[in-house]
Amino acid sequence: MKQPIDQLRNMRSLKSFFLALMLTLAISSCGDDEPTIDLDAPNINATEGIFVRGGQNENFTFSVIVPGSIASLSVTASAGTATITNEDELIGETGGLVRVTYETTENIKGTQTVTLSVTDDQGKSTEKAAEIEVFAPINYGMAIVSGAGDVNTTFIQGLINLDQSTIDNSNSTELAQFASIYSDGSAIYSAGFGAPATLGRYVFNSLGEAVLDQEIIVPGSNSFSSVEIVSQTVGYATVGGGLSRAIVFNPAEMRITGEIDLSSAGSGLFYSDIIASGDNLFIALNDFGGSGEAKVAVIDLTTNTLTKVISDDRTATLFGTLTSSIMVKDTNGDIYVQGSGLFSGKNSGILRIKSGETEFDTDYFFDLTTKVGGSCFGLYQFSNGQAMTAVSENDDNWFGFDGDNPSFRYRKIDLANTTDQGDLDASLPNTFAASRTMFFSQISTDEVLFPIAGSDEDAVYSFTLGTGAVAKKMTSTSGYVTGLVPVQ
Repeated sequence: MKQPIDQLRNMRSLKSFFLALMLTLAISSCGDDEPTIDLDAPNINATEGIFVRGGQNENFTFSVIVPGSIASLSVTASAGTATITNEDELIGETGGLVRVTYETTENIKGTQTVTLSVTDDQGKSTEKAAEIEVFAPINYGMAIVSGAGDVNTTFIQGLINLDQSTIDNSNSTELAQFASIYSDGSAIYSAGFGAPATLGRYVFNSLGEAVLDQEIIVPGSNSFSSVEIVSQTVGYATVGGGLSRAIVFNPAEMRITGEIDLSSAGSGLFYSDIIASGDNLFIALNDFGGSGEAKVAVIDLTTNTLTKVISDDRTATLFGTLTSSIMVKDTNGDIYVQGSGLFSGKNSGILRIKSGETEFDTDYFFDLTTKVGGSCFGLYQFSNGQAMTAVSENDDNWFGFDGDNPSFRYRKIDLANTTDQGDLDASLPNTFAASRTMFFSQISTDEVLFPIAGSDEDAVYSFTLGTGAVAKKMTSTSGYVTGLVPVQ
């Protein structure tokens, strides 16, 4: 939010100084019946349009002209600390630019004032305040969903830190639908269920509130079904219901830059997940077990065209949700795809597309049902190679129709060696992973956060990669958490 170049700051300050000088000369030429400024007292002009992030400092100037000479200068701040850095240079002068450093803390936000007082050698004083918009130093975006059945509300909010034991929706922006969130590192994006398909970009105001900045709307479609934001200038999203299409968009400008026709991939499909690799985009196709195969659409990004659909009958039903991931790419560039096996009679399993290839690897298959002991949902991998899924203890409640008995448990797996590594933590309660929320957000080199959406609690837990320790991070008193993303 600040001017990023020092030269621009200096130009802004010089402009303020010369405006003050011109104003003084203009007033001195007016008649006696029009005075608005005491020409025998110091004249101060304050810089406008000052912004700073809480916890950081900002340098700016006041321009001063006095009839005689400057005898003293002082500055105060409504919050934080203000200091004059060139006072000695100005004492005894007839005017100049008063340079001020304004220091803030993380808990300062909103509009603040820094007031300069100037006294001349005749003992006359003038005060002038500069307004500074201090933006709460938001570092994380969070989405909380409350409601039941088809009536859901999502609350989006910004967090300065995660050092709190409870979280609610008291400082949130309300969306009248179930939604998940994504980030490009500077803003958050929401996609939810509800026609027409709408992707919103939210920024945080000085009070830390999420404010809708821009939207992408695709008329004729029911909702966005999967979103991947690669950078601040490149993103991909698929729409579900009504249209067979994916879009390429610019997240910073919220502008559609390309469209991909998916109609030849088949009808009645749900696009469960999306991942870009090199010149290709891979889209997981969920036909709800109808074909008895796992299917992935391969898109040539140089032409934005569907080149082929690859399939494998070792698993089926690539079931995913807005909040979940079923495709991951490791540090080698290999892509792993998780099939649930639902409605097909096939086992849950993981397939691989090797780096640079556009076919399933026939030499690789991770039979999750056999090795983990049940049907599985979701796939995540972290920077140290550790991978995670969720295993169902009761397939009759996969979709959470029995709201008192969540059936999923988080499970550690080794993708390279296709082995089960047991429960993430035996003390963790079961969670409604497939019907409510599932995500793993790596917020540092050693810490991953994940949700529990259970019958007795809604919470965010922490998993330490180095030690394997699991601990409750915070409890939500307003609903279950569907997204937690870093933002600066």
